[in-house]
Amino acid sequence: MNHSFKKHLAELASFMMENGLSLDQVPKVKLRGDDTGDDPTNSPTAYYEPDSRLIVLFTKGRHPKDVLRSFAHEMIHAAQHADGQLESDKLEGAHSATYAQDDKHLRKMEEDAYLRGNMMFRDWTDSKKKT
Repeated sequence: MNHSFKKHLAELASFMMENGLSLDQVPKVKLRGDDTGDDPTNSPTAYYEPDSRLIVLFTKGRHPKDVLRSFAHEMIHAAQHADGQLESDKLEGAHSATYAQDDKHLRKMEEDAYLRGNMMFRDWTDSKKKT
């Protein structure tokens, strides 16, 4: 991803924080262009590491808007962590492949990240159309 993509990441992060996302600072971001497996359908697209406050975004073969949408989703997880909703005692099942189906709390966190992340991303892209 090029310099203009990184500019979009910064703009989206600022927009989210200006529009109600409760974070003191944007987490560190790592862009990974490597291949994540043989089956792209089941490969990870992004994740948030609470201990290091790091968002990892996989970029290989993905449209920039899709990567930005993943970033918005992970920003919600960072805010959940800042709010104490993703403390280590609440993440016991997080490494299971089916954590979002098996753990009610983590499912709620995922639902929140999908809804708020996608809506904030949509609001940001719509605001860019106006300028």
